[in-house]
Amino acid sequence: MTEILGLWLPLAVAALVQVSFALGVSMLTLLSGSVLSNKESAHRLRELSFAYIFGSFAATLTGIITIMYCLFQFPYANHDRWWSVLCGITVGAGAVVIMFYYRPGKKTGTQLWLPRRAAEFLCERTKKTTECFEAFILGVASVVLELLFIAAPLIIAANLIINVEFEWQPLTIFSYVFVTILPLVILAICNRRGKKISTFQRWREKNKKFLQISAGTLLIILGLYLFVYKVWGV
Repeated sequence: MTEILGLWLPLAVAALVQVSFALGVSMLTLLSGSVLSNKESAHRLRELSFAYIFGSFAATLTGIITIMYCLFQFPYANHDRWWSVLCGITVGAGAVVIMFYYRPGKKTGTQLWLPRRAAEFLCERTKKTTECFEAFILGVASVVLELLFIAAPLIIAANLIINVEFEWQPLTIFSYVFVTILPLVILAICNRRGKKISTFQRWREKNKKFLQISAGTLLIILGLYLFVYKVWGV
């Protein structure tokens, strides 16, 4: 029971927080729509989607392994003070997500926090993507550009995974990373089965406030929960 409350529950919540963010899904949606509008074959769409998802997977995997390596070198990785700082950062990140993740004043659309020029560049670059390597780089970029928000759950996940028995760490890491890319996998499957992207886009637009508040609230709850559990020892 202690292992579930202290390890697996916060690890699952950290993964759900990453799932809630929209940049990766938005870029894959745009990529899919662009390929379909150019009347490319379904085979080409599958290739680009796989390359994009693999890029996102590789970036997340690299990030969490890098953080774990740094934590192994950090003697206070499980110290109360470290957890206090990390929990404070997590709560702050949750508040930032709630206030700033989507641009204020937009009643329609799903425009994210990205600066306008950066958003326009990503949009144009995604529409012009025709090669798998380009799609792979876009997948990497979708993770790197959201580090401001996903850094906290990534560090928490890494800090929790280093306490897992060594032989189970690879499976735990891959399971966590797979959960974070699950929306991309589901979207790719829907594309392959001929589901309309516009339906998914309308659903995101309709529920963007709910997704934004959910992600921010989960971060705040995760920070407070770990503070009580790891620092206070309750």
